[in-house]
Amino acid sequence: MAQNLQKKPSKGILKTSRSVDTQDGTPSSSKRAKEQRFDEINIMETFHPANKDYGHMKIDEPKTPYSEPVEGDTEASDELDANVLAAKLAASMNQPPKCMDICEHDDDEDEETRQKRLEFEKKRKMHYNEFQALQLARQLMAQEEDEDDDEEDAKKTSK
Repeated sequence: MAQNLQKKPSKGILKTSRSVDTQDGTPSSSKRAKEQRFDEINIMETFHPANKDYGHMKIDEPKTPYSEPVEGDTEASDELDANVLAAKLAASMNQPPKCMDICEHDDDEDEETRQKRLEFEKKRKMHYNEFQALQLARQLMAQEEDEDDDEEDAKKTSK
């Protein structure tokens, strides 16, 4: 057995590397012959024919309507004047907020519109008070159960 381990095999089971490298380590000429080369002209003719546009469409759109600010225009300037701002704040201190103006209703509305609005507001208030209504209903149900229990107790004692 030891003799067989010392022997050198006559032929290896692995393929030789002759197809990639020669004995001296330089690449062989057969490797260059096996390289892939792309025929770019054929690819361009096949995938990009001259008479086909692949659905690309040129859309002529007008430019975005944006006007450049005029130099003499004070509203378009980005600078704030502290004195003007302070004057506007002081003037607005005596007025109610704009949201209050929106919430207040005109006296010009006719009676039918006013009734519809009032009815809607009433229904809205009722809708948002559902939780309280549910609690009240539970209390009433509990009271009715207590009354029923009292009546049953009274019937049992009278028999």
